[in-house]
Amino acid sequence: MSRVFLTAAVTQLLLGAPALAQSEGPSLTVGGTTYTKFLWGNNAGQGAVYSFTTVPGEGYGDNGQGSEVEILLNGHVSKQVEVKARLHSRFSQNFWTSFDGFGGAVDWRSAQGAAQCVAAVCGELDPRSNWYIKLRGVAVTVTPGYNWLDSATIGANDWGQFDPFVVGRIRYIDRDNMYGVLLQGSALNKALTWDAGRISQPKLWAGPSYSTGDFHALDATYVAQARYVVSPQFDVSAIFDYVNDVEINAADNNWDDGRNLAWRFKNSVSGLKAGLHLSPQVDLRGQAYYSYMNSSPILAPKDFSALTGFSPTPVGKHLDGAYKVDVVLNDPLEIGLSLNIEGFSIGSDYVSIMAARREADVLLTEGHDGSFSFPGPANSNFGVYPGNMPRIGYGGWSGSMTQVATVNVDNEFTDFDEQAAETVIGWRGVTINPVYGSGSLDLSGEYSFISYNTNWQAWGDPERPITSALYPSMEVDSGVGHNFRSAYAPFQDKATHLIALNGKYVLDVFKGIDVFGKLKFIYETDKRLTDARYLPYQPGDCPGNGAACGNNKNYYSAGNTTADIYVNPDVITNRDGETGYQFKPFDDVADDDRAVKYFTFALGAGYQFTDSLYLSLHYQKYIADVWDGDTALQSYGYHEMVTGLHDKNQFVLKAKYVLAGVEFGLEGQWTFGSFTPYTNQLGVGTQFIPQYADAARSASLHIPEGSMGFATRVGGWQDLEARFYSQARMKAFMKAQF
Repeated sequence: MSRVFLTAAVTQLLLGAPALAQSEGPSLTVGGTTYTKFLWGNNAGQGAVYSFTTVPGEGYGDNGQGSEVEILLNGHVSKQVEVKARLHSRFSQNFWTSFDGFGGAVDWRSAQGAAQCVAAVCGELDPRSNWYIKLRGVAVTVTPGYNWLDSATIGANDWGQFDPFVVGRIRYIDRDNMYGVLLQGSALNKALTWDAGRISQPKLWAGPSYSTGDFHALDATYVAQARYVVSPQFDVSAIFDYVNDVEINAADNNWDDGRNLAWRFKNSVSGLKAGLHLSPQVDLRGQAYYSYMNSSPILAPKDFSALTGFSPTPVGKHLDGAYKVDVVLNDPLEIGLSLNIEGFSIGSDYVSIMAARREADVLLTEGHDGSFSFPGPANSNFGVYPGNMPRIGYGGWSGSMTQVATVNVDNEFTDFDEQAAETVIGWRGVTINPVYGSGSLDLSGEYSFISYNTNWQAWGDPERPITSALYPSMEVDSGVGHNFRSAYAPFQDKATHLIALNGKYVLDVFKGIDVFGKLKFIYETDKRLTDARYLPYQPGDCPGNGAACGNNKNYYSAGNTTADIYVNPDVITNRDGETGYQFKPFDDVADDDRAVKYFTFALGAGYQFTDSLYLSLHYQKYIADVWDGDTALQSYGYHEMVTGLHDKNQFVLKAKYVLAGVEFGLEGQWTFGSFTPYTNQLGVGTQFIPQYADAARSASLHIPEGSMGFATRVGGWQDLEARFYSQARMKAFMKAQF
């Protein structure tokens, strides 16, 4: 699809359409919504009125009150032309305590302010805290009456009419922040429908390193899809998109004939879907996609560091596919029992920068739980360093996670009561999902087996340096569960088994009491580094008994060694006079092995006390027996180790109340538990000599002085004491429409 075609079509719509004769006068409808949120938590965070973000410079916290207003404008120029727009106040650091956004101690435009505009300290000097009103969601929809074109929408759209594997509904605080031109048509009595569009590329994140470069005005995604219903029993559809991210060519020094452009990032996806509907009881669906991406090594990053690379895409040239087949047996025996079966394979190199990032669920499995979806025992990335306040906190997010076909996962600006998303890049396997319903009883089960297309050694290319990765490692696989955006690790040999049972029963007591519960078990293994050729040093390089390591590197190919990321320990003497290694040398392929036995169950009840009030209370237990490598791996040095026993308990109270058009909601959680490291198995005192936190480390990391641990190879501190957690938090809201 070309810009010329789109421009011509839009011009004809706006200037030359005879069907646009007005038969009615213009009209304007004005409505609105006001939303107020109350957060309270014992983590005492106040960076923003949101629980979580990873965006640099943005705040997060668990305390505060904030309000917003949204004015909805809906105008009709005629029967054929509709105009929509919104005026929306900014919701970020709009605390009630900031007195409507006045004042401000720091100017966000200064170098100091760029890093410190959290907790509303910049007041009216920062748009995140000055309660300003912003124009959003402007769109004009034209229905010209052509037999080849049903409608054209020019402006904002949520783009949910396409495909979450290719171009999905994309949320960034709001769902209609992306603008473009959308043409929609049909033929053959609506048996054939089509959509085509040009989307202006979001420069905030839609390219390598979360950027589209310096020149963004021409960056765009071109997308087209068509669906044909051959018969009630068979339909087929196809989709294609092309992303073009360009920069000004610095080599063009002759501006008299215009300026040349150079490509920075290209991405295209082709997809084919088919549905075979044999009967009301039997339904078959298949989906296949193939992606291509390439990034310029000059205008985009050429590689990433091995253990701390962050980007929504790999870099370099990548081609791969994603495939899914679903079989639905809808109560074939007429006893209330249905069966869903899904097979899937998402390629390690499948890339679609415009795929849905959150508000979609591309796989049948319920996946991992949001309670453990970020590094460490308490969902805190880079927790081995000072100044990293827990983001979402020990309780994590609520429920299981949705799955999206991108590492560009968007859990930004969310609260703990929301459902988090996780990447499924690299997943392949099968899910079996029986569903039973009879009277007051509903049951749903699952068994999933997942292997991984990202099972490889040395990023799948033994000829590359281990520190020159084409894939973003994000937080790597350093948590109890699945770190939500971590698809890639330098070494992986992983398999996952998931079994779940969800149930609900309505007791015939009073008006009916809802009783609900859940059982879930995950067994996961990952051998990671499996070939001794990739060990960082020569056999026997660290002889022990207080003798220093020789640092004789082991090379897996010419000039390439994992000693670049797994350096040897120093010999130290601790406060008790013990001399030995700072941590265990990485001298065995078993040093980084991972095995997780994860179990959770929940039981609760809810009751509709009045027509307006519903309350529920439930308890959930989490137990995770985790071996995630020893101190040689040390969670890659950057994140807190999780090798040990995790015992988490959670009580959740929910309430919903509706009064004369105003909706009130509340969720309160108390999460408490413990993490007990397996110190004996880790070889404390034998494989390495423990260290003890001094006063400075105690103050900076908020751990007891004298607590046992060790300094990591990259300057962090791993705490090896048993940890006891207690997190209380509450969110309440009020929403009124007018």
